[in-house]
Amino acid sequence: MSELFDIHPLVVDKDIATALGLNEAIVLQQVHYWIEINKKHKRNCHKGRYWTYNTIEEWREEFPFWSTSTVKRTFKRLRDRKIVIVDNFNTYQMDRTLWYTIDYEELEKIMEKSLDSKEDQNNTMKGSKEIVEDNQNDTMEESKKNPAIPETSTEITPEISNQSISQSIEKDENIKRDMKKDTKKERQIDRQTTQQKKINLDYETIIKRCELYAIDEKYRDAVAHAIKLLLFDIKKSKWIKIGDNYISAETVEKDINKLNFFTVEHAVNKFKEASKSMRIRNPIAYLKVCIYNSINEMAVDIDSKLRYEGLID
Repeated sequence: MSELFDIHPLVVDKDIATALGLNEAIVLQQVHYWIEINKKHKRNCHKGRYWTYNTIEEWREEFPFWSTSTVKRTFKRLRDRKIVIVDNFNTYQMDRTLWYTIDYEELEKIMEKSLDSKEDQNNTMKGSKEIVEDNQNDTMEESKKNPAIPETSTEITPEISNQSISQSIEKDENIKRDMKKDTKKERQIDRQTTQQKKINLDYETIIKRCELYAIDEKYRDAVAHAIKLLLFDIKKSKWIKIGDNYISAETVEKDINKLNFFTVEHAVNKFKEASKSMRIRNPIAYLKVCIYNSINEMAVDIDSKLRYEGLID
């Protein structure tokens, strides 16, 4: 089996694999490998960290035993746990290749918690074993004693008053009324739940398409919140106020399905430009307007800038 040693093998730390998962440990090790190479050659250093960059397709080539979707999911889980940091240091704005680095301090915290949890679990298992043994001894002692005989009564009252019957009927009617109220309430809750699920589904689809992890980190949560507010507006109102204009919910819904990474990035840049020249009192509301307007403005804005700079006729 000499093939096992013909190429550089993927090596993972068993403690990291236990704490994060095997896939995450493999990806993390490979990212670390490239970061160390860049550190050795003193290249790709930004914001006090060394980085490596790749497209998802290029990462997929490094893990030929996985599908592209598996590679994406694994990186997403590492980003969600704030172990892997993603940014964009490309020269050209349209270049969407992402840059990756590792937050080693965050990784160390997670590993410490994992090791402490493992130690506590071992202590708990040891304590549980001792308790089981004690309980078994107690049970054997108690089984030697005579069991208690419960007190029973055979007395029967044959008389039922009219008052009792009346109270019983009234009680049944109250129960029926309560059941009708509960059924109506449950239907309302079901409708609200169904609507909420649809909003969540639309939201998750749009967020995934917009690839927010690739925009400025300071704006990610704000953009996500602004998009969710737009979706809520669509569901609760027939007309939605965007800036000084009222637009039909149907039109906004069609437009918002055009959102992608480029429109969101354009909106963030618009927001940044505006914040330099005026005080924005309600940032989320203003960002919401920027996001919606960017859907239809981006192509025109880029064209006008290129014409102004003389790059196109």
